[in-house]
Amino acid sequence: MRSLGMILFAFIMLVGLCAQAEEKQAIEPLLSAETRLMVFAPHPDDESLGAAGLIQRVLSLGGKVKVVFMTNGDGFPEGVEKEDHIAHSTAKDFREYGLERREEALRALAILGVRERDAIFLGFPDGGLCYLVGKFPADPLAYTSPYTRENRPPAFEMIIPHTDYNGRDLRREIARVLADFRPTLVAVTSSDDHHPDHCATYYFVREALMELGKKGPAIKPTVLSFLIHFGQWPVGQGSGTGSRLDPPEGFSEEGSKWLSFSLRAKEAETKRKAIMKHHTQMLVMGRFLLSFARANELFILEEPGQGLAKATEKMSCCGK
Repeated sequence: MRSLGMILFAFIMLVGLCAQAEEKQAIEPLLSAETRLMVFAPHPDDESLGAAGLIQRVLSLGGKVKVVFMTNGDGFPEGVEKEDHIAHSTAKDFREYGLERREEALRALAILGVRERDAIFLGFPDGGLCYLVGKFPADPLAYTSPYTRENRPPAFEMIIPHTDYNGRDLRREIARVLADFRPTLVAVTSSDDHHPDHCATYYFVREALMELGKKGPAIKPTVLSFLIHFGQWPVGQGSGTGSRLDPPEGFSEEGSKWLSFSLRAKEAETKRKAIMKHHTQMLVMGRFLLSFARANELFILEEPGQGLAKATEKMSCCGK
């Protein structure tokens, strides 16, 4: 009996270890030389915090990567004041701050191996994406940023002519970049992210994917979401390239399938270097940014068909 019990115990342990290994490697089957990864970042730095390791791995396998920035991160008063050493920022200050964050993003992407031509800046309003969901859904309405005082993307970033700050025009721009690149894999901030721009980004990306799906089956990528803002997470878990990132306590989304993507030592170190390139953000929240410099990245595998319904349901961060 003792022998049988030991065998049974060993079998259970082996099954458990295999299950853990399978969970940790669950993203690996999605990655190959044929992978076309499109990362949607609400602000410059979100791409480095949430998906720098994934970006590096896809490129190392010979795959293609595009990174889409929803905003230039120009609506951050504390950051502008810290960077420019001024107490009262003007619209010009905010616009220049956005251009600086744009350049920081390009430098971070270069560290990760992404070419400048593979970075897409949509130029929509930082701090205003949620307003485009309900209050400014379509023409002739246009949201005006209280920071930059703009109501449309800069001309050099506008993909579709006559684009304004409203929900329909943002969906059109997202649909265009998706249709042009035809990704097999999309990484986007979570609908459960506490930052309004982040959950709104999920909403617009999933809506654009659904609209494209109605026109044909050609663009149906696997969707991974990643979390950036959720209470004090992940600062309380420590930091450092040797430590691991765990899902936050209190994340109650039922059925969420967390995938832990282990980074190689070089990938983890390169991710840290990319994060450091976001100088303006390091000045204000360096500890928070570096808390993402870990030995792994976390993603949630989104189930096909439920994305838009889930996003709409979770738009409480936008007051819906």
